[in-house]
Amino acid sequence: MTDNYQSLKQADLSVGNPKLQANEKPTPQRICYKSEAIINMTREAFDKTMLAICSRPAESGGLLLGQVGSNDVCDFFFDVGGNFTGASYSPDHVTLNKKMKEEWIPAGLDMKGFVHSHPGSLDTLTYEDLMYIKRLLLVNPDMSMFIAPIIIPPEFRIRAMVVFRDNPGTAVEARINFF
Repeated sequence: MTDNYQSLKQADLSVGNPKLQANEKPTPQRICYKSEAIINMTREAFDKTMLAICSRPAESGGLLLGQVGSNDVCDFFFDVGGNFTGASYSPDHVTLNKKMKEEWIPAGLDMKGFVHSHPGSLDTLTYEDLMYIKRLLLVNPDMSMFIAPIIIPPEFRIRAMVVFRDNPGTAVEARINFF
């Protein structure tokens, strides 16, 4: 991997460090409910994600990781240092960037997306979520899509969502395919 790639990934999580608000839904035109979008994920990464997030209050989350050059998810890192208020989640971009530079990139892993939980039954990306994802896609030109599932802890339920580079203001419902 090149230093340029590492530098890009080192800076990717600090774009504005916005709070991901859970109190507003995107307008209906921001969600596409019928698609062929697929998230390829290992069962181990899925289980690790669900157990970590469903055991905590709403608005907790973490990073989805996979092999460089692939959209597949093979690992999950719970963002224990993130700011979780119950109504918003702000990633700990300093720690995540450090781990990206020092651990994950050298191991051949990079970010595929974020997963976080919402309170109640709000199972879609908010406007703030979409704006944050759009900024991350802008600084990560190697990502064709951003994987952004939403978890509803009380229901132990996940709603698979992705945002494609060519339409960054729209959340697309996806299907999880285990490999």
